[in-house]
Amino acid sequence: MVDPTPEQAEAIATYGDGLDLVLQAGAGCGKSSTLKLIAKSDPRRSMTYIAYNRSIAADAKRSFPGNVVAKTGHGLAFDPRYLPRIQRPVQTALDAAKALGIERLTGGVQRVLTDQGKQHALTSKVVMRMALDTLGRFCHGADDEIARRHVPRYDNLTAPETRDRIAELVLPVARLAWSDITSGDDGALKMSHDHYLKIWALSHPRIESDVVLLDEAQDTNDVLARVLLDQEHSQRIAVGDSAQQIYEWRGAKDALATFERELGAEVRTLSQSFRFGQPIADEANAWLYHVGTPLRLTGWPTAESVVGPVEEPDAVLCRTNGGAVGIVMEAIGAGRKTALVGGGIELKKLAWAAEALQSGRTTDHPDFIAFDSWAAVREYAEEEDGSLRVLVKLIDDYGTKSIIGAADALASEDAAELVVSTVHKAKGREWPKVQIHHDFQPPKPDPETGLRVLRREEARLAYVAVTRARQQLDCDALAWIDTITAVTG
Repeated sequence: MVDPTPEQAEAIATYGDGLDLVLQAGAGCGKSSTLKLIAKSDPRRSMTYIAYNRSIAADAKRSFPGNVVAKTGHGLAFDPRYLPRIQRPVQTALDAAKALGIERLTGGVQRVLTDQGKQHALTSKVVMRMALDTLGRFCHGADDEIARRHVPRYDNLTAPETRDRIAELVLPVARLAWSDITSGDDGALKMSHDHYLKIWALSHPRIESDVVLLDEAQDTNDVLARVLLDQEHSQRIAVGDSAQQIYEWRGAKDALATFERELGAEVRTLSQSFRFGQPIADEANAWLYHVGTPLRLTGWPTAESVVGPVEEPDAVLCRTNGGAVGIVMEAIGAGRKTALVGGGIELKKLAWAAEALQSGRTTDHPDFIAFDSWAAVREYAEEEDGSLRVLVKLIDDYGTKSIIGAADALASEDAAELVVSTVHKAKGREWPKVQIHHDFQPPKPDPETGLRVLRREEARLAYVAVTRARQQLDCDALAWIDTITAVTG
């Protein structure tokens, strides 16, 4: 057994004092091994380890000592009685709208909204999609009731009066959907994993464990964080890296900060990375400076890591979906066995949505829900959204049939010569040789001051990206870091 580092020894000692604990652990700095050391240090106490996903939970079941129960948050909440509704066939928004009789509830097949001089048709299918999105945001949060703040914002539907009208249409449907979900076995809607997690949280559950270990705490939804904060009978330990908080856009919050603030938890740091050597650690530290955290990484002394050009990367990491699609199309066109993290289904859904708009039909795809034609998407992309512009150009250049064909031609990650991923989906992963794609764009200079102001969210994404490499890192696409003059957000 490898002796713990001084930082790990301090974390174990703080646990031994019986205190609630926050462990800020940098990329590759031994989060899991530290939790195992804590668990082994006190085999008499029962512990529950809450993993970020099922694969991590499965690995923990094999590697943690016998006094630890390893589950995901959903695993804690699951009840077998929900299985029949979870296993129902896939249900589209249109299927759900028909099942609930939404046309009757909304007073007609469609409503027409005017936003900035443009008309938008909200069919019952689109209203249902918005209601399901609203329900999803409610399920991710700690609120007891569905409210207007849970209604998402949609591109191209931003005027205050438009949002007022959307809320009037959507909230009754979202509340009806939630009533159906919680009605038992006879409901009309298919149940999702987030639905039963919310039902469980609203029941104010008690986790029968002396110690609760929360992993990847920086991206924990409030619904789970609130449950853990209420476990006053347990010692709570939250582990993660606030600098890797990259899912705030979908409702995740930094439970590390919440535990420190609401529990008065002690804070300890793990900064010795076991993943890579000092050159990659230096690149990570440059981005940590812009993130605004005091954390700085130390590379593993014997790791042979270099920062520089990589001719044949194992993985290409992209900022946007459009960037990832472009790399996939190029690589498959060149005859390379290519994998896309997350698989090809999202690629197909994107192409199918574009086909619908091109043929004059609406779509409930979340990226295009506010548009009634492909021309409208093109116009918006050109005027408002740089990342969407890339996606639109790719669909126009390659055609939807070619994109669907590329999705079908994707290889498994095990068999691939190249893995392509967005940074969001690469979180928690690592590869020997990584190249950062050039769709990481620098902020534009402020027209009045000339300053390049970086959003802190972008700095966190870049930090996650550069810390996925073990041996070789090609981050030339991020060379603009030296031009940043200020950070905001």
